[in-house]
Amino acid sequence: MKLFISKTKFNLILLGSIISLSILSVSWHHQAYTLYKDIKRENIKNHQIVALNKQLLSEYSQVMSGEEIKETALQKLGLKEVEADDLGKWYKGRISL
Repeated sequence: MKLFISKTKFNLILLGSIISLSILSVSWHHQAYTLYKDIKRENIKNHQIVALNKQLLSEYSQVMSGEEIKETALQKLGLKEVEADDLGKWYKGRISL
């Protein structure tokens, strides 16, 4: 009985394995490339949305007066008004708020 596969059969199996791995490699590369293009497209959309949001916030803040911003900060956000004493204290050569 032969315990070893003949040299020709071994070479055919090796050749088939190399071809199948090559095809899979090309397929995986194509999938990675399409995923990269999709991510790039979504990032561009995200940057456009962020830019539009910043523009709308900028236009809204230009419409609001300073007093309205102060009232919003005091009422909705729960901030306190700044007193003259709270502007900073000197502590060992550094200013601390």
